[in-house]
Amino acid sequence: MKLICCARCNEVFSLGYTYKECTGGHGGGMYIGTLNAKVWGPKELILVLGFANSSFVDAARAQLRDGDLKETMRYPGGPVTKGRDFTAFIIPESAPTVARFSTREEAGI
Repeated sequence: MKLICCARCNEVFSLGYTYKECTGGHGGGMYIGTLNAKVWGPKELILVLGFANSSFVDAARAQLRDGDLKETMRYPGGPVTKGRDFTAFIIPESAPTVARFSTREEAGI
């Protein structure tokens, strides 16, 4: 799964097969096929995030099967129940699965 993070809007949204952009219009993108995506926006504002799908599915299945963890974590309001971990990462600019462009027009979307 790929998501876009706009540092200016403080917004994160998932990419889909139809075009999406942040509320402020600083960047956006869409899937082109099942794995590849086109994304546009300034690289200092727009980050592309990825989930390791198998890690996410394993965490979701464990949550559904076993319920909440007993473990807690620190939070500004005090300790709270810790959620299940899964692998997420910032997709590097050099990744072959994301074509990056400066403008929407350049991206052709």
